[in-house]
Amino acid sequence: MRDNMKVLDIAPHRNKRQEFADKFRSEGHDIVSVPGRQEALALLASQSFDLAVLDAASDLYDTKELVQELREGAQNDPMIAVFVAPRNRPPRQRLTGRTKNVVVLQDGSVDHMTRMIHLAFTIRDKDGDTLDHVEVPLEEEDEAVQI
Repeated sequence: MRDNMKVLDIAPHRNKRQEFADKFRSEGHDIVSVPGRQEALALLASQSFDLAVLDAASDLYDTKELVQELREGAQNDPMIAVFVAPRNRPPRQRLTGRTKNVVVLQDGSVDHMTRMIHLAFTIRDKDGDTLDHVEVPLEEEDEAVQI
């Protein structure tokens, strides 16, 4: 698990996202919230972040385009977490393209989603490369989440 991550929280309007930010903050991570796409891109161009968090369904941006813009405009190579509503998860490539270091998480227990983010970092950091694809079982279900 990484200590003191710097997290860019993009358009965190939903309760589940606010709960997630509170959980990460309670673990000692720095959360910087921005209202939308333009503010996120400006901050990523001027500061380094370990993680960027956004929703798959938003009226404020096209998710696939934003993920690509985040990847191209970032000072470093942050992990990107995309939250999707339960039972409404299209294939990862349709949401984010083939961009590496993207975690697609189905809304659920905030503790479970937090563990999945930490697992993704552990896998990426252990391999010393970018994270491409890992199957992680969902909590109390037989399905898997693509990471």
